[in-house]
Amino acid sequence: MRWFAGTSGSHSAPRPDHSKVVWDGPDPLWLVGDWPQDEVRTVTRGRDRMVVLGDCRATDAELEVGLAVARGGGLRHLTCWPGSYHVVLRLGRRTLVLGDLAGLRQVYHAPFEDGVVYASLALPLADLTSARLDHDLLAARVLCPDVPELTAGRSLFAGVECVGPGHTIELTGSKVRLRLHEQGAAPLDFPAAAAALREALTAAVDRRVGAAAKAGTDLSGGRDSTVLSLLAARAAQHEVVAVTWADPSARDDVEYASQVATKSARLRHLLVPADADCLPYTRLIDAFDTPPVPDDPASPLVTVARTLRHLAAARDAGIDVHLTGYGGDAVLGTPLAYLADLAMDRHPVAAMRHARAWARVAGVRPGDLAAAARRVGRTGFDQALVGLAEVLEADEPGVPAGGMDALVNWVAPGPTLVWAGMDARRSVASALRGYAEEAAADTSALRADPSVHRRPGDRASWVSVRRAADRHRVMEQIADGSGVRMRAPYLDNAVVRAGLALPAWARGRGDGPRTLLHTAVEGLVPRSALSRTGKGDYTRSEIRGLRRNAADLRDLFAAPLLAEVGILDTAAVRAALDRATRPVLGKGGSGGDPGELLGGFADVVGAELWLRGVAAGRATRWGTAATAGSVIAAVA
Repeated sequence: MRWFAGTSGSHSAPRPDHSKVVWDGPDPLWLVGDWPQDEVRTVTRGRDRMVVLGDCRATDAELEVGLAVARGGGLRHLTCWPGSYHVVLRLGRRTLVLGDLAGLRQVYHAPFEDGVVYASLALPLADLTSARLDHDLLAARVLCPDVPELTAGRSLFAGVECVGPGHTIELTGSKVRLRLHEQGAAPLDFPAAAAALREALTAAVDRRVGAAAKAGTDLSGGRDSTVLSLLAARAAQHEVVAVTWADPSARDDVEYASQVATKSARLRHLLVPADADCLPYTRLIDAFDTPPVPDDPASPLVTVARTLRHLAAARDAGIDVHLTGYGGDAVLGTPLAYLADLAMDRHPVAAMRHARAWARVAGVRPGDLAAAARRVGRTGFDQALVGLAEVLEADEPGVPAGGMDALVNWVAPGPTLVWAGMDARRSVASALRGYAEEAAADTSALRADPSVHRRPGDRASWVSVRRAADRHRVMEQIADGSGVRMRAPYLDNAVVRAGLALPAWARGRGDGPRTLLHTAVEGLVPRSALSRTGKGDYTRSEIRGLRRNAADLRDLFAAPLLAEVGILDTAAVRAALDRATRPVLGKGGSGGDPGELLGGFADVVGAELWLRGVAAGRATRWGTAATAGSVIAAVA
């Protein structure tokens, strides 16, 4: 796995094993792993230096301008190029490190003896500093994944801190300063947002395709991947391979993808057969058997067999850069919580019109949906956090609320709540109450952060983007070493800015989802390719995977580490697994009801797999045997 690390003010930090020097001196910067030459780009002016690490598609001239702007104090400009990357600056005695807006490119830091060490992964810093697992933080991530505010600024290891998206860490010796470079901007109107999205998305695709030896794209049958595939074909001077996972339980997707592939002569369609060996929850050992373990727990760990098969097919087809539509739902979608935004803004007519449109999709009565929106609109964020804390503190929390409360809300408990231990629930409830007090304060610093909102729909959009970035980061780490570079253009800074420049309620304009995307690519993509309103349902594949791998899952939860650290009620998980996979008399085979496992079970399995990988001690070393047991101890 590749990562970078550097120091500030530390004269005793060891150099990571098998690392390369980007620059040395009193505050060195190192690279670990296989970094392609075009993903390490350095610009120097006098004693000032800038290195851009990752998939940055800026021209050399644009990088020169970027360093000049940064020397004058401008940092946001460095985040406006196509691609997904980190920037590290050395300006005089200061070191500045920037990630991205979505949270895909993380920056971590920790004190080390006489200075500070920073890195793009948390696990190496945990290894170096002998940091222990933060059980309370992991509990918050498992139980309330849609409340990332609880974990903001911290990693899963005590003492290893995380720089928030849209922020820069500035290091001078041992002093740490966090700067918010992404100030909240005034919302755009619909035509301006569509134009910004058009420019950002075409640049994100065009420059990547132009730099690839052979480009590939996911073509799942959904609109996000359809748009990327056709934009890539339009930009390419050579063949683009469109890869479709041929899942027999999603035949409509496969058929639609095949139709899309005929719309461009440059698209070559590649169907990857989906067999039983690639069902979810298959070959779980692969998720942590090959070191190093991914930096975060996430649900993609349960589909590692499919991911590796997909990437192998792409590699065999000669693809070196593979574009995926991942994150499109988050950036361009319209979360139903935006109905509460309209209610808060006292737009009852518009709220009712939108409620009617969505009620047909959700299969509920428009009046009930509008009433729920008004109820949420009258509730403050801090009140919603306290309400969620009360749910967690209940002796029998039961199944997370359904109906209107599940459709329109500020915050909701994760579906994993029914399997949580009481100590973990109380810990997270206490954290919720603490953050509720901070939210009620509403400081100017919070208001300046564009990802902090006092409106349910706008907040839900940012939360969705951050969660998509978390999942895709794990997918990238699984893919590392496959020979195929996986890219998610929808998570580029400029695309995220354009997509979220509109208030959540305006992205759909009451006409249904993806209206902004349709307008942005008008004239670039055939209208017929955007006519599909649905997408395949992979529930049947997940059910088959659960049933086929029931024995392995029972083994996994025979003595789970999640229970050892106080998060999981083992009996509750095993009982749910038994109910989902037990045979039903007269039907043959497994016929239990898997419904209760289709919500958050993948996240629980992902967290358990990650903990086991960490406990196995597969962290990257720093040239000293003294740290060898630190990560193992972190889980103890």
